Amino acid sequence: MKNTRFLIILSLALTNHLAFGQSYKTAAGIRLDKGVNFTVQQHIVDNWTVEGILHTPLRSEDIGVTLLAERHQKILFRGINLYAGGGAHYYWKSTANRVDTDPVVKNVFGITGIGGLEMSLGRLNFAFDWKPELHLAGDEIHPFEWSGASVSVRYILAKRERKKISDWGVWDKFGKKKK
Repeated sequence: MKNTRFLIILSLALTNHLAFGQSYKTAAGIRLDKGVNFTVQQHIVDNWTVEGILHTPLRSEDIGVTLLAERHQKILFRGINLYAGGGAHYYWKSTANRVDTDPVVKNVFGITGIGGLEMSLGRLNFAFDWKPELHLAGDEIHPFEWSGASVSVRYILAKRERKKISDWGVWDKFGKKKK
């Protein structure tokens, strides 16, 4: 047990200099859940991002979009964040391969929540999250979708500048540095 703790602390210390959580302005990549989806995240203000997801489920011709606002909170190091938020979704249902016994399912829209953990290493951003959905219209059979767990891998297209720590001019007084 002591060796396991030591290895965890050592690995976190060694990877800390590579980790830059929420240090991106724009990141895009893939999201794996019930299908292979495309995701783009854009930083808007301190600790807030907007995420757009294009859903392309496996074994169907349905397509959907989700737009989310997410609040990020640093944990442990700057490279690891918890985040939570919400937004809306819309799915266009295909009628191409429907059978007469299939229930009539119309286009679906509703509200979406999200919560997860993300970590950035260099130019890659990894995220694991849970995204439950409440369908307000279109799917009377399954109005609440619980199974929204996914893994995302994004490439950081644009990095953010790190905030500089201000010393409130303390050293200027001692060094008599003029502004």
